[in-house]
Amino acid sequence: MTVGSEKTHNMNDQRQVLVRAESRRVNVSDVDGGHETLSYPGVTLTRVSAGSPQDEVWLPMGDLPSEVDDEALIAALRDAFLWRTGVR
Repeated sequence: MTVGSEKTHNMNDQRQVLVRAESRRVNVSDVDGGHETLSYPGVTLTRVSAGSPQDEVWLPMGDLPSEVDDEALIAALRDAFLWRTGVR
């Protein structure tokens, strides 16, 4: 639909899903009272609406992913893309 020279945009035009591979770090105490930093690789899905982050999900991604890990990633991607299209 066009009004004058301005195009109207539906809500889907303002929704984005960003996918990033990134690691999360966790500091833990060891038995000697020192600290150790553990790093976990994963995928972050960020839902952005009109330029503002609305939701963020981080999913771990190991060297030997299980079927459960794969299914969790597939489900999260599906939900995010359905949100992007306005279905959810």
